[in-house]
Amino acid sequence: MSDNPGQSRTPKKDIERELLLVFRAKQGEEPAFGQLYELYFEKIYRYIFFRVNHKELAEDIAEEVFIKAWIKISSVKEESFSGWLYQIAKNLIIDHYRQKRELVDLEDVSNILESEDNLSEDANTVIERKIFLELLKKLTPEQQIVVKLKFMEEMDNDEISELISRTEGSIRVTQHRAIQKLQELFLEYKAQQLNSPSQEPKNAITN
Repeated sequence: MSDNPGQSRTPKKDIERELLLVFRAKQGEEPAFGQLYELYFEKIYRYIFFRVNHKELAEDIAEEVFIKAWIKISSVKEESFSGWLYQIAKNLIIDHYRQKRELVDLEDVSNILESEDNLSEDANTVIERKIFLELLKKLTPEQQIVVKLKFMEEMDNDEISELISRTEGSIRVTQHRAIQKLQELFLEYKAQQLNSPSQEPKNAITN
């Protein structure tokens, strides 16, 4: 990723100008915030686009970043504005993936993980969207996010690591545990289906 929030080298005069703009924006001056918007929109948009890979969606999320920033501008320290914007963007990206609903091929998930962690679980089936989403809810919040980013959005571990602020080693462990848990849950679901073939899928999944 080319964007590296908070670590770009900015001339002193530009830094002083930005601090003054943030200070003025905190006083409710819309023109000052408008200038901050012009300074940062493209950077924030690019940061989001590389993580969602969709132009219109990235634009929408970027706009929401600045709406939230304007609403809460009084709470930010002048020197923290840049990192604060990127944190808002990251939170909105994570919210997007939490809300997204897609079909997932568990065999593909298992095969990818098997090649990385030498697993040999039998998952030769495609889980229907409704069933998968029910099973996914039984994972921890972090496991849910990692599974969605890795296998729905096809992100690399280094991209996931940067997005959710975890090490790549931690991401691998989370993936491993999440897939094992999903496989266990799916086997339980299949057993329940065999015992109660007349039940609807959503009723076959119990806590």
